[in-house]
Amino acid sequence: MDKIKTIKRGQVLVSAGEYGPVWRITEGMFRLERLSMDGMSLVQLGLPGDLLGVEALCAEPYAYIITAITTGQAELVDANHELSRFGVVAKAYLQQQRRTHDMMKLRGGPVNERLAHFLKLLARNVDGSECELDRRDLPVLKEIAAILDTATETVCRELNAFLPARVYQRHVREAWAGASNLALAA
Repeated sequence: MDKIKTIKRGQVLVSAGEYGPVWRITEGMFRLERLSMDGMSLVQLGLPGDLLGVEALCAEPYAYIITAITTGQAELVDANHELSRFGVVAKAYLQQQRRTHDMMKLRGGPVNERLAHFLKLLARNVDGSECELDRRDLPVLKEIAAILDTATETVCRELNAFLPARVYQRHVREAWAGASNLALAA
């Protein structure tokens, strides 16, 4: 098994019910989902630096389907020694508290505040710094809307306030030529 795994947007890193190692996100954003009576249910997001599949340390199968929201990377975590296992569990406990708080901020309050928090999380690097985002770095609007529990149209409208879409304008000469042709046809 490769020590570092690159996962493209939409690909599954691990599936619920499987057994495997603990992973650490080095790049990208992942969603942790659980199958329920109503279909797939978003439980939390995984960000750079986060541990995934910690339940494996308890000889349990993975509890969630973990899918890349953006193209990302995950590396195997060495937890073969008791001391390293304790450290991984301690980090996972603190991580769980932060991600629960993040999910509360992503699911409640005004949409512009939820979107601002989502963009801040998406811009986070493994070292805690933030990178500059471009609209091409974002997941599809439908996915953002599902994470924020709002309509796709609302996300599109609010997103323009944070990351305006590039407006591609025709050259003046092309626009003028088009207007001349319309005038000649009239």
